[in-house]
Amino acid sequence: MTPKVAVVTPTYRHAGLLGACIASVLNQTFADWEMVIVDDGSDDGTAEVAESYSDPRISVIRRAHRGLAGLGESYSTALSRTTAPLVAVLEGDDMWPAAKLEIQTKLMEEDPTAVLSYGPALLIDDQGVPYALHRHVPRGPKAMNRPLGSIIPPLIKTDFLVTSTVMIRRRALESIGGFVQPAGIPYVDLPTWLRLATEGPFARGDQVLGYWRRHSQQWTIQNVFGAGPDRRPYLLEAAARARPLLSPREWSRLTRSIQADPARQQQESAISRGRLALIDGRWMEATAIWRHLLLTGEIRTTAVAGVGLACSAARTDLEWVIRLAGRHSYPSRRHLRSRPRPE
Repeated sequence: MTPKVAVVTPTYRHAGLLGACIASVLNQTFADWEMVIVDDGSDDGTAEVAESYSDPRISVIRRAHRGLAGLGESYSTALSRTTAPLVAVLEGDDMWPAAKLEIQTKLMEEDPTAVLSYGPALLIDDQGVPYALHRHVPRGPKAMNRPLGSIIPPLIKTDFLVTSTVMIRRRALESIGGFVQPAGIPYVDLPTWLRLATEGPFARGDQVLGYWRRHSQQWTIQNVFGAGPDRRPYLLEAAARARPLLSPREWSRLTRSIQADPARQQQESAISRGRLALIDGRWMEATAIWRHLLLTGEIRTTAVAGVGLACSAARTDLEWVIRLAGRHSYPSRRHLRSRPRPE
């Protein structure tokens, strides 16, 4: 009998974290699932950890290491091994709350037209200790992609869908050719969400639907120290599908924003470096970053830089501001000082 939900778990060098990930699936109040773990040639025993579980609902695929360029293939390989009508993604360093699948299968049943559902995420540190809530979404019906495609412009501006909270209707995923990874792009989430936004409305839950672990080995954190990929080709393709919904002025603003994306990404990278410098107490380095951004950044960037300078002077970090906005914060200095020490 075909399970109702397929859990797709790409993983690489997560030997110390994968056990908690798998346990969070085993602890689900909704039991009609299958989990496909795809290990990307880990050399730290990750595959052995996955294979140590005897639950017949869990299968493990070992692949030769391809790195981030092969991430889409890992997702597709896992998808090809399942036939479940609903697909949920849980990367090997993340976790789920126990009622996640129960809540989201109901969301998808209540709205059979929805092609994707998502919700708030609890941010956890490298030890699994919660420190903030990610809850940022656009206001109004755009958060549910109503009318169709209206979620595309806010998604282009900020990818607010946390992968561990997402559940996708399989038929919609197959209609776009599966998970999407454009050439040169080291991730599949945002390109896939943008393509699905033309297939049907989204559903959003109010309860926490995923735990997103933030640690120093993640691509999203490592990438703040280097130039990011050029996202303009696939962003422009996605924007073109939303064009009928936009006024000429909105369309012009959106395309200008996309053309300026490389410069904006550089500024976002610098902001992240400044935030991490504040967390580490590297006050002089942080001050230098904020001063440079104050002189060279866009209006929003200069506003952040001004707050960053004030934080440098006060010997504190910027994460309380990010946390209040419900966005992607890092573990703060206060959190790192107060969390329980590992035994």
